Amino acid sequence: MKVRINREEPTATQRRALRAECVREFDKLLAEYNRQSAVQILHILHFDYGFGQQRLKKFAEKFANMQLKTIDRYEMTDEDTPWLCEKQLRDDGIDVDKLLKG
Repeated sequence: MKVRINREEPTATQRRALRAECVREFDKLLAEYNRQSAVQILHILHFDYGFGQQRLKKFAEKFANMQLKTIDRYEMTDEDTPWLCEKQLRDDGIDVDKLLKG
């Protein structure tokens, strides 16, 4: 009996390496997206609400701490943090969709 081997298919090792590279690339893109969003938030706080360097630093630190505490407390991933924040806002009566439509 002959067995045909498809040489175009990646091996298990190659698939693992490819998957790991995809995760690294996704994490890199997510970090860049988060940075861009944070810069826009800081811009608004500075130019519209008068936050200076010290208040912006406090905000940035609180923001980072909130993300870490949320991940640790609820045993979530980075991707789950926005979902939880939105849920908590909604539970407190905030219409997030209406706010974000402008």
